[in-house]
Amino acid sequence: MKRLVLSALLALAATGCMRSRAALVNPAEEAGKCELIQTLMRQPLPQQYLAQLAATGRDGPAQVLVYVRRPEQSLLERLFEGETTTCGGSGFSVVQQSTTRALVVFLQPLGNGYTFDVQQVAPDELSLGGEPKGTVTKSDGGGWVASGI
Repeated sequence: MKRLVLSALLALAATGCMRSRAALVNPAEEAGKCELIQTLMRQPLPQQYLAQLAATGRDGPAQVLVYVRRPEQSLLERLFEGETTTCGGSGFSVVQQSTTRALVVFLQPLGNGYTFDVQQVAPDELSLGGEPKGTVTKSDGGGWVASGI
């Protein structure tokens, strides 16, 4: 039985029917998500948190985790699809898992954009987020525009 399963998996892989999760990531979609996060991170509250993390004497950019909240489905999911991402900006880098004190961005869909909450947490302090601190919406020109609440 084990040989049949292994043979079937090899046959699927050889014909291209089996793909890794990384192969399913759309680079253009991920770039749009990165633009969204870069816009949001230029807001006063995220900048304040980045400055606080930088003041602790850390090496390298601050780690940023990004999640999308869907309360109607009781769901919390990562914004970025792959296991790693190259998204970052001045003083920060988006990661999928944090090993140190980091910023956590919670997005919640709202019309043509999101409301957002930003928190500074240690890896063992992760919560489901708090009240929205601002919005980020898609402009008519296609870029993202952020504002505080």
